[in-house]
Amino acid sequence: MNDLSLFVSDLHGKVSRYEKFFHYIEHQNPGAVFIGGDILPSSILHSFRAGENKPDFVSDYLAHKFEILKKKLGENYPRVFIIMGNDDPKIEEETLIQYEKSQLWEYIHNKIVTLGEHQILGYSYVPPTPFLLKDWERYDIDHQVPPLCIHPTDGFLTTSKDNIDFQTTMRDDLSQLGSGIKEGNAICLFHSPPYNTGLDRIDMDGVSVDDRKMDVNVGSKAIREFIEQKKPFITLHGHIHESSRITGLWKELINQTTSLSAAYDGQGLAVVKFRLSDPMDAERIIL
Repeated sequence: MNDLSLFVSDLHGKVSRYEKFFHYIEHQNPGAVFIGGDILPSSILHSFRAGENKPDFVSDYLAHKFEILKKKLGENYPRVFIIMGNDDPKIEEETLIQYEKSQLWEYIHNKIVTLGEHQILGYSYVPPTPFLLKDWERYDIDHQVPPLCIHPTDGFLTTSKDNIDFQTTMRDDLSQLGSGIKEGNAICLFHSPPYNTGLDRIDMDGVSVDDRKMDVNVGSKAIREFIEQKKPFITLHGHIHESSRITGLWKELINQTTSLSAAYDGQGLAVVKFRLSDPMDAERIIL
């Protein structure tokens, strides 16, 4: 099996980033591609809130470009694993699922699939943020939220609230999902980074709100617990763009788990290139 993998996250619908990435896939010939959420442009959300017809980015651009790539690469076309992120309107989820039928990608939120000897787990939710869109937010390990953040129940959704259990936490989700993985084997595609690492740092040093000091680490405690308890082989993360600029870190070893982040707040697109045979030898390429 071709063990070369490419990982990106937080493209935010920027066509220039996607074009660079498609070109890079074509010339690198990976066996697997991982796309870690925040994939859609903000224009979709703006159109939804205005009650207008939303741009069909998934069908008109993303699927079309993957179809072209698949024709070019033929039998060398990689397995493509994709999840959404907290900036992606969940109303677009059904369109992503639809294109699984064309075998362009595998939408793996809240699923476990296999890649060779490895299990692949996907999970989109992030802990509460200061942002209003709550489609992909969950309480983390309890029902508290940090200063300046908005409760998941107080924002807005692009889908119906009827089927949402707001009491469920990320810890609850991952406890259930993680029961199906083997220790030391899984490759986990998360949007959120784990808490208190070099991958979840924000630029809020010395800031206090109502006499509460801001925590400069904003990753998920539930994901951190999951890594420590389930010991996955590799975890892939995005979400906190500025973290690598602040800490100088985009990869970290948590016990025996290699954690990699593709979040990036500089110019261009960060692509994490790694081999399943030696994930700590990963490279980050800026396109």
